[in-house]
Amino acid sequence: ACTVDIDGQAVKSCTVLAVMADGSSITTIEGLAPAGGALHPIQAAFHEHHALQCGFCTPGMIMSVRQLLKQHPNPTEDEIRHNLTGNICRCTGYHNIVRAVESLAAGVHHHD
Repeated sequence: ACTVDIDGQAVKSCTVLAVMADGSSITTIEGLAPAGGALHPIQAAFHEHHALQCGFCTPGMIMSVRQLLKQHPNPTEDEIRHNLTGNICRCTGYHNIVRAVESLAAGVHHHD
């Protein structure tokens, strides 16, 4: 849940000291969505595929998926599941999360 983007890399913010991030560019889940209240494409895919329930793990999942899709625009199901191993979800069972990422890789949604 604590995954953020620091200088283009998805990292767990809870493992980074503030002094280590000094001068860095940091993007949180709140910084993904464009102005005007629209959802970021990854957020929209999660919503469309019912890939969230309680919302606790969702920010970390989305930030991790963003990093995955930057590095591997067309990941396999195994790559998606491996990428999500650092984020624990006790609600969804991951099936819908994987489907959301697959829809992004298939170009159903445009992601950055």
